[in-house]
Amino acid sequence: MTTSKTFGSFFLPGPTEVREEVMVAMNRPMLPHRGPQFEDLFCRLQERLRPVFLTERPVYISSSSGTGMMEAAIRCGPPGRVLCLVNGAFSERFAHIASMCGREVDRYDVAWGQVHALPQLEQRLSMRQYGAITVTHSETSTGALNDVRAISDVAHKHGCACLIDSVSGLGGAELRFDDWDLDYVLTGSQKALALPPGLAFGVASSSFIDRAASIQARGVYFDLVELDAYARRNQTPSTPALTLFYALDAQLDSILGEGMEARWARHKAMAAKTQEWIGQISTEAGKRLSNIAPLGSQSPTVSTIRLPEDLPAERFTAAVAKHGVIVGNGYGKLKSTTFRIGHMGDHTVETIERCLTACSTALRS
Repeated sequence: MTTSKTFGSFFLPGPTEVREEVMVAMNRPMLPHRGPQFEDLFCRLQERLRPVFLTERPVYISSSSGTGMMEAAIRCGPPGRVLCLVNGAFSERFAHIASMCGREVDRYDVAWGQVHALPQLEQRLSMRQYGAITVTHSETSTGALNDVRAISDVAHKHGCACLIDSVSGLGGAELRFDDWDLDYVLTGSQKALALPPGLAFGVASSSFIDRAASIQARGVYFDLVELDAYARRNQTPSTPALTLFYALDAQLDSILGEGMEARWARHKAMAAKTQEWIGQISTEAGKRLSNIAPLGSQSPTVSTIRLPEDLPAERFTAAVAKHGVIVGNGYGKLKSTTFRIGHMGDHTVETIERCLTACSTALRS
């Protein structure tokens, strides 16, 4: 992985900073997306996306945001009630999508910043039959990381599918689709994969697709059965965002050159550096900061940090920006009380240190 000298000033938790080499790759000329050149490109992407998801299954590429592949999960998921695990704004979105798609929805809510406990999940699944549960792997609004492997195992024990949103997880947080016997995982291009916004990816198990084939009203644009069939022909059902496919082509070389184990370790190191800084600056500046997700449940890709009551997030992030670094306000009901650092994608411990230095300067001023 190479980065330009100017890389390392943009730390939103999505869209994340994109390397110049990836942006330049988007300038390649157009080509017919129903011809052999595109099919060669798609095949090449498939061969390198599978190791990212750690699967032998096709990887669906949708020219959409991750929200589209959330809707795909609901429309193509097993019939029956859906239990939605909610612990932040984006797991809330998953629940909203399920409801708007006409599904009967129950919720298992925990406080924003917390993760879902397995005994309580067991209890809820024992009380009622569900077709599926939804869960967010890395909750981008809070920086909380759910144990989706264990949650999926509990869902399977009770005979329901587990639909996983890993938009800010995959590529930075460990996820092994085949080894963990997962049903469906989705992600987006603009987070830990360090691409521009506009692509979403999904993987579904063979049994999930076989069952989906018998479901009526799957829709058109996000029909996973059709996406699966086209992917096997190295095609997309609808016109692809070709320039973003070029960006993906360039970025996958970098991702696989680093290796997934090393990529996960780098993200853990960035999260650890951020957590260490929180303790140090709280002491040095005399201003109490805290990660709202507890130790052991913190995402390796994003930290949501509570500010002192007398320091609104909008004022703090504006002060940081004066030092050439962009960090994010909190999200939703946390907008004014927290700020977020996206330590994801192609960032390193060194670029995170630059970000944290700017944050320290703003806190001391």
